[in-house]
Amino acid sequence: MTDSLVTSGANVIGTYVTDTARDEVEKRAENADAVSYYQVDLTEQAAVNTFAETVVDDHGSIDHIVGLAGGFSMGSVTDTDVDAFQAALNRHVTTAFLTVKAFADQLDEQSGVVLFSSERAINPVGGTLAYDVGKGAVRTLTESLDTELDARLNAVAPFLIDVPGNREAMPDADFSEWTAPEAIVDEVLHLLSNEGVTGQIIRMTGGQPELEE
Repeated sequence: MTDSLVTSGANVIGTYVTDTARDEVEKRAENADAVSYYQVDLTEQAAVNTFAETVVDDHGSIDHIVGLAGGFSMGSVTDTDVDAFQAALNRHVTTAFLTVKAFADQLDEQSGVVLFSSERAINPVGGTLAYDVGKGAVRTLTESLDTELDARLNAVAPFLIDVPGNREAMPDADFSEWTAPEAIVDEVLHLLSNEGVTGQIIRMTGGQPELEE
């Protein structure tokens, strides 16, 4: 995602929680050195507010927000305790809420905000309860913020994104049913630049590129 934003000409600001997470991103991303990274826990309001103030001091303002924070988790209702449930809500919807809240006064009708929900929030399949509820909350947050802010609020809702971490967690799954990262990146860039789309939850099931023979 950050590589495509950088190559599109955007001045990209990224966040990370641990040094290990940042190192992993820098290994994967070709244009990591062009991204301004800040260490912040996006589940803590005071930390996010401080982060927003620092960004304004360093960069002046922001134009768009892409809410990438999250993480997949397994577990049915009998397997999920309250701590795991709350952790999923924090990962998915608290991070998005606090980030948009901290920068809300900088967003206008030219701004685009894209959050990440999931097809599982629309059609739950069982066995991923906390994840499904967290992504469902992102869906509602997107629709609610769209009624309150001048910015264009949209969310993408893939089934599962075909990235190495997900393949490692579910090695026996049918990867052909998962959504290619490239398709999601293209849709996010479209939503950031298209002034005619707002308040939408874009379902992205499938999306694997055709392989050349």
